[in-house]
Amino acid sequence: MNSSTAYCCPGKNTSNYRGLEDATHDDRLIFDSSFLAKLEQLHLLSRKLFHGKYHAERRSKRTGSSLEFADYRNYTLGDDLRSVDWNIYGRLDRLFIKLFEEEQDLPVYFLIDTSASMRWVPPPGHASAPRSTKFDQARRIAASLAYIALANLERVNIHYFDAELGDHMGMSRGKGQFHKVLDFLKRVPGQNGGTRLLPSFRTFVQRVKQRGLVFVISDLFDIEGCEEALSLLRYNQFETSIVQILDPAELQPTLLGDLRLVESETELQFEVTADQSLLKRYQREMEGFLQGVEAFCLRRQINYSQASTAIPFDDLVLRLLREGSIVK
Repeated sequence: MNSSTAYCCPGKNTSNYRGLEDATHDDRLIFDSSFLAKLEQLHLLSRKLFHGKYHAERRSKRTGSSLEFADYRNYTLGDDLRSVDWNIYGRLDRLFIKLFEEEQDLPVYFLIDTSASMRWVPPPGHASAPRSTKFDQARRIAASLAYIALANLERVNIHYFDAELGDHMGMSRGKGQFHKVLDFLKRVPGQNGGTRLLPSFRTFVQRVKQRGLVFVISDLFDIEGCEEALSLLRYNQFETSIVQILDPAELQPTLLGDLRLVESETELQFEVTADQSLLKRYQREMEGFLQGVEAFCLRRQINYSQASTAIPFDDLVLRLLREGSIVK
């Protein structure tokens, strides 16, 4: 049998930044001043309030002495008399202390999938070739969201993962650290097996002590599934958002005939004869998988967005992620 071979997988300074480049494209500026100015108008959404370390533009549940009133409590010996509400004392003849909410920063973490399936490219002849890989798209989305966080004085860290949790950037804060973000994202790690969400996330929750927002940017192509891994993040009090990145060739493959399919992460090979009936069956399975992920996220109050390599990343950030309640 003659077979072709394909690879498959189941005062604001907004100066220009030289950013990430595709391996197949020329060097160009992808973060120009107009795009950065749009990002600075956005905020990352959080249902929870987390304790931070530094003053920022987000209020935490920790009470302190900022301008935002929170509540009262009874006066106890040793309290600062400047915090007494003397108006209430005049009416009730009782001493109450005014409490205020502190405006503090929010830890924001990015978990970026670097596995082989994220670096997969469509076979020659497919309409989506030669677009950016899913990994390229993931890095650009992460950079955009990181800039939003840094512009709002949140603290940002980026972790790579595949079969296990890999390198991380280290906590950074302030727009001046955006170059550090880009430098880290330009360093493409070596591959270390396929996607294994659960052991990677288990290491993450053990390593990271301060809870906050977590953005998982991945195709979620883990043979063990993603539900237990995402539940682990939720159980450990991280507010989780998923950006699932897919290529059009994965959603609607077009190759027909006698094929040798090579699974991108395990290197397992399968010889198949692809006809329209098989393609329709594949599409049904893929739709079921995606609908299952979205339904699970809805049940667990996990923000979910689906991103395509066919859509410019700036449009994804400014439009789709808003629809997914990730930014506003």
